[in-house]
Amino acid sequence: MKKIRLFICLLISFMMIGTVQAKDISHFHAEIDNDVKLEDNVAGSTVLAGSNASMTGKADGVSFVLGNKVEFKGKSEYGVFAGNSISVSGLINKDVFVFGNLIDIDKDASLKRDALIVGTDVVVKSNIGRNISIYASSISIKDSKIEGNVKLYATNIEIDDKTEIKGNLSYPEDASVKFSEESVAGKVIKTDAIESEDNTLASIMMGKFWSFLSLILVFAVLSLVASKLFVRVQNEYEKFDFNKGLELFTKGLLFLIFVPIIIFTLFLMSIGIPLALILLALYFIIIYLSNLFTGYLIGYKIWQKFFDKDINMLVVGIFGFAILFILNLIPGINFIVSILTMIIGIGIIYDVILKKIGSSD
Repeated sequence: MKKIRLFICLLISFMMIGTVQAKDISHFHAEIDNDVKLEDNVAGSTVLAGSNASMTGKADGVSFVLGNKVEFKGKSEYGVFAGNSISVSGLINKDVFVFGNLIDIDKDASLKRDALIVGTDVVVKSNIGRNISIYASSISIKDSKIEGNVKLYATNIEIDDKTEIKGNLSYPEDASVKFSEESVAGKVIKTDAIESEDNTLASIMMGKFWSFLSLILVFAVLSLVASKLFVRVQNEYEKFDFNKGLELFTKGLLFLIFVPIIIFTLFLMSIGIPLALILLALYFIIIYLSNLFTGYLIGYKIWQKFFDKDINMLVVGIFGFAILFILNLIPGINFIVSILTMIIGIGIIYDVILKKIGSSD
């Protein structure tokens, strides 16, 4: 009898362990690891990054989920998902942005408002609360109910007969398209032909996405081998105001203008050509790294203002890069954002690297 009681107690203990309640997190939450899984409820935004990243919990703000394999089965106000293979089967109350290679919006997913999807092969099997725009090579929409307009930009498009589109449907005039006009309540609009694969908007968007991932990779390496640089950024800009921003902009602009003049002058002298080549290489390296340092500064200042916890260098960097990435996708301001990012980043590099050369730091 005692053995039976002991067995029952052990069985109950295992059952209790297997049904652990999700925790409530009352602040911004971030995790970076090889395998990341969030099952908790976050009263704010969250960032998950890893080779395999999944979310089954709830976030009251924006959910950034980045990785090679991304799975979203939870709930969030906004969603930003980026990776190679992405599966979405959760609830997004407002807008969602998905960037990847193989993208599956499952039948269990519920996207309550607008959706922007950029990928190679995209499959949509869920209901969309308002408008959806998809830029890809191949698009398949199955058994979906879409309340607004559908804008497609791909070479191969298939929409099954069970799909209902209450708004307009637009697609390139030279695309291979299969759909029933009875499925579309609004107008069917043919847009300009896809002239070449290299010039498609999908290719441009994917190029930006891979640049974003490349920037994260470069940052991860630098944060490991030269973490002191980013500590200097934190110390240098512990206090940051408009005057400090104007100072950074001025330094970056002067560097951007006068260094090419110096390089050109050196090229005019045969003895100065080797030095000109070195300066030219450094000039382009600094321009590339400017995005990295501006992104880190943005992530650091936001973290410093809203989150009272220890600084996680990788999370801060990725958070800042993600903000710049999204801003660069917005038509009308993306060019201004790119210019400001470059100029301010060059100013930061001058403060934390060039000015320190030869000092005792």
